[in-house]
Amino acid sequence: MEEREKQAQEMYMEFQALDQHIKQLQKQLEMVTHQLMELHSTSSGLEEFNKIGQGKEILVPLSSGIFAKASIKETSELLVNVGANIVVKKDVASAKKLIQGQMEEIKKIQKQMVDELEKMTSHAAGIEARLQQLVSQE
Repeated sequence: MEEREKQAQEMYMEFQALDQHIKQLQKQLEMVTHQLMELHSTSSGLEEFNKIGQGKEILVPLSSGIFAKASIKETSELLVNVGANIVVKKDVASAKKLIQGQMEEIKKIQKQMVDELEKMTSHAAGIEARLQQLVSQE
């Protein structure tokens, strides 16, 4: 009886640890999905920018819900932050290609996370079933 109780306790601890890991992975997956949505929005924004002519007035976001009016001076070049506070000039097509590459990388990461989450959930369900079986034998 004591051995079964010890085994049940170990399985429960493993289940709890796995449950915590699943919750962390779900939060990370949410963040990755949000990042992907932002990149998609940026890609759409680049499409719209490509249609704007020089001298056109646009609204530029300064903060959430706060905009300023601005006029487009240059439509053939964008300034793109490539990391470490380094900004390079790119045309719209190059910027869009950069965004598409980032989206593909994030989609790969997202798929890996979903696969890992499915494996962990399945493993947790198996532990839970064995634990219920072990407890019902008492």
